[in-house]
Amino acid sequence: MDDKSQNYRIMAQGVLALLTRTRPEWEARYAKLLPDYETLQQALAEVDTQAQARSSTGTAGYTSAKDAAETAALDAALVVVNGLRTLQLDTPRPALAKVAAYSPSALTKLRDQAQADALIEIGTVAAPLAAELAAELITADQLTRQRDTAAAFAAMVGVARTQTVAGAAARRQALDHLAEARAALERLDVRMPNLRPFLPELVAQYEQQRRVIDAGS
Repeated sequence: MDDKSQNYRIMAQGVLALLTRTRPEWEARYAKLLPDYETLQQALAEVDTQAQARSSTGTAGYTSAKDAAETAALDAALVVVNGLRTLQLDTPRPALAKVAAYSPSALTKLRDQAQADALIEIGTVAAPLAAELAAELITADQLTRQRDTAAAFAAMVGVARTQTVAGAAARRQALDHLAEARAALERLDVRMPNLRPFLPELVAQYEQQRRVIDAGS
């Protein structure tokens, strides 16, 4: 939600608080305000729900975990890549050329799904060559660690995509509900002046609350 939308949300919450606090006064005189008041109340509740859903996709902890998974996967992969490279010394094989050519910088420069795919590919290529790699001092445990860390990193990349989609959906829904709140307020704007002869202070407070956002938006 951008600053302008957030500013509008704060204003609408202020209007809702005012109308909630004074509800016994205005409802007794002008019950026709009630449907739009309830629409405003429900819309803002939904905005809050979606805002909380979006904030739950926060990335601080996730980013640290993903960075740690990436580091572990790269460290394990480079051991296996070097083993594959040594196999090429005796009998160069075209099937190994791509993965054996990976340098630390080349793997590090790959991002997210491309990097995950490359790490998975290294494990896939190395698995059938376990016996030959053992002769080059690459152990079965090292091969297993490479596959496991690559899979863990790939899973973290998948979480990132899910979070991005979920966050975007929550933002769209929040804006949709904010539009509902805006429509309710615009209807209230038309009716509130009718209360002026009976509740002038309430109408003045309502108009003041509405002007605050107009001046700040």
